[in-house]
Parts: sequence; C-alpha cells; structure tokens
Amino acid sequence: MTSTLLLKVNKNLLKSSFAINSLWAIMSLFVSKGLNFITIAYVAKTLGPKQFGEFNVIQTTVGLFGTVSGLGLGLAATKLIAEFKDVDQKKVGEIIGSLFLLSNLISVFVFIVFFISSTWIAGGLLNNENLSILLKITSFIVVLDAMIGVQNGILSGFESFRDITFVNTIVGLVGSPLMIIGTLYFGLTGLTVMLLTSRVINVWINSTYLRKNYKNFNITVKTHLTKDKLKPIFGISIPSFLSSMTTSPVNWVSTTIFVNQPMGFSALGIYNAANQLRQFVLFLPDSAGKVSIPAMANAFGNGNFSKFKSTVLTTFLWNLVLSLGPAVVIFLFSGIFKNFIGKEYTISTNLIVIILATGVLVALNNAIGYIFICSNLIWYDFVLRIFWGVTLIVLLLIYGRYNGVTGYAISILGATIVHMIIQIFLLIIGVGKKLLKSTIR
Repeated sequence: MTSTLLLKVNKNLLKSSFAINSLWAIMSLFVSKGLNFITIAYVAKTLGPKQFGEFNVIQTTVGLFGTVSGLGLGLAATKLIAEFKDVDQKKVGEIIGSLFLLSNLISVFVFIVFFISSTWIAGGLLNNENLSILLKITSFIVVLDAMIGVQNGILSGFESFRDITFVNTIVGLVGSPLMIIGTLYFGLTGLTVMLLTSRVINVWINSTYLRKNYKNFNITVKTHLTKDKLKPIFGISIPSFLSSMTTSPVNWVSTTIFVNQPMGFSALGIYNAANQLRQFVLFLPDSAGKVSIPAMANAFGNGNFSKFKSTVLTTFLWNLVLSLGPAVVIFLFSGIFKNFIGKEYTISTNLIVIILATGVLVALNNAIGYIFICSNLIWYDFVLRIFWGVTLIVLLLIYGRYNGVTGYAISILGATIVHMIIQIFLLIIGVGKKLLKSTIR
C-alpha cells in the first residue's frame, strides 16, 4: 500500500509545478555547486593544507557573524511570501519592505562589532594574528550576505526558481574566475578580496530579478514597520535564527578547538578539502528542499493538507535517493579527486566514507526538519539543533581532537546520528505524531 501511495504521489507531482520548480532548482544548484567545487578544489590545491585551513577558519567566522546579521529573515521571506503572494499582494509588499529594513539595520550593527573585534579574534582566539586584516575585509561580507539571504528568500517565496538559476549561473561564471585569479596572483588575500567582490555582484544581479518579480506579481514594496508586520516575521525568523545559532557557533567553536591542536590548520584544511565531496551529496537534496519549503508552506497556509502530505512524502523519498545515489558514485570515483587535489592532502578512504555517510544522514534530517518549519513548529528544530551542537562539542572534546582528521569527522557523524534519533522520536512519539495525524491526514 505504501509503494502504491508513493507511486501515485510521484505521478501527480511530476505533472505539477513542483517537478518543474525542482528541475530549475536542481539546475541552479548544479551550476553554483559545480562551479564552487571546481573553484574550491583549485584554491585548495594552490594554497596548500595550512592556508586552506586558514581560509576555512575565515569562512566559519564569517558564517558565525553572518548568522547573527541574517536573523533568519531569508526563511521568513520564503514562507510568508509563498503563503500570501496569491491572496494579499499589498501585505507581501509591506513584508518585503520590512524585511529589507530589518536586514540593513541588524547587519550594519553586526558588521561594526565584527570589524572592531577582528584583531582580538585572530590573535586571542585563533592564535593567528596574520588573519586579522583578512577578517576585517570579510567583515563587509556579513552585510552583503544578509541582503542576499533576504533576496534569495523572496525569490524562493515567489517560486522564481528559473530566475535563481540564471542568477547563480551569472554569479558563478563571473565570481569563480575572479577567485581563481585572486588566489593565483595574490594568495589568500586575493581570494578574500575576490570573495567580497562576488558578493557585490550577487546583490546587484538579485536586485534586477527582484524588480522583475515585483512587476509580475503586482507588488509595491513599502517600508512600514508595525507590530502586526513584525509579529509574523519574528515568529519565523527568531526560531530559525536560534536554530542557526546552534549551528554556526558550534561550527566555529569546534573549528577553534581543532585548529588549536598541533598542526591544526593543516588538518582542518585536509578535512574541508575532503568535505567538498559531501557538498555534492547534498546539492540534489538541497535543491528539492528549496522547492519543498515554499510548496509545503503554501499548502499548509491554504489548508490543503493532501498536497502537504504528498509534498512531505516526495521530499523524503527524493532526499533519500538523491543523496545515496551520488554518495555511491562519488565514493567509486573519489580517486580522481584525490589525485587532483595533490599528495599534500592525505585523504584516506575511511575519511571519505565517514564524510559521505554524514552527507546522506544530513539530507534525511533536513527532509524531516522541513515538516517542523512549514507547520509552525520551528521551535522543535531549534531544540534538535541544540542536541546536535552539544553532542558534537562533547565528542570533539573527549575523542575528536585527539584523533586528527578522522576523529573530527567521526565526531560530526556521531552528532548527526544523535540528531536523527531524537528527530524521529519527536515525529513518532511526541508532537510530530500529532502533527502528522492532524495536518496531513
């Protein structure tokens, strides 16, 4: 009976906008992830493990401050616009204006804090004063990333996945060569400057496509902050932000713990080079997620629980197949990547297996997590991420930091397994069971 239901679900969805949007989202991520993979692989090969590890520390630090500056507004944009774009265009325009104003105010404040504290972070916490100037450069990125997050959220809410594909293609085709040239001629500093430049290009191109969508949906953007506008935004963004704040700080803390071990930056560089393979495992499931969230939110908001159920089932099935299949293929051909990246990166077969397994589990965790997000139960996602973060830090302190790159990878895998177990428990035993019975029956 289950197989019959899944076949029926897939047959119906293949004829719907869900499948079309999924194809555009897949194309978008294929272009962006593909170009990013090539770029990062070349950058890693050029910089070597130590400097590549330093680059990843910079990215993690930017991610920490970027999470604060973003405040979960991108997800709020996607859900609210998907929910109201067909029924209240005036409200959508006011929501968009409020989102951009909040984003600008928060991100500028975070930028100032980041810029001022960058010297202390580099020397006092990361034990590498040479990173100070690079952190100051990347502090500007937090403002741009906050803007991009809201812009992408709006485009996803409009389900304009073809536009997102074009944007990612243009940004990738322009940004990737810039980053490679910057690395080739100016090393880590050149890479950092070009990373900032690519963000500027992204904001500009996104703005062009947003104006087109405003016209298509008859949206007039108005900045009018009121309590009734802020309540739904913060109702989504705050839980999303808190969920992210259990991820980015944990990533940064775990990275800081790891790089302060002997040869820590080099070991981190090796791990992150291998971790690029996991990004390929996730790029197809992530593309399904970009379509699933607005589709689920729209169905849930309009009370169409049959559509909500079919989208949930299809997303989980897609995430399973679209992560496991690539993981097997990547493992079989991982030798090509190892040969390209160079002998400086001692990437073992065990490390690759651990990283790929983690990628598959993350894809499945994400598929389940969408249910909480789109059913106004995002607080449960926050609780789950707390368990994940605590588990990761504990595993890293008692095992991971003493066992090199493999120990670091095993710690992340262990935390992901704990996340999945608790998430399934909530779905079957707790509120998740009530949700499935009451809203998708």
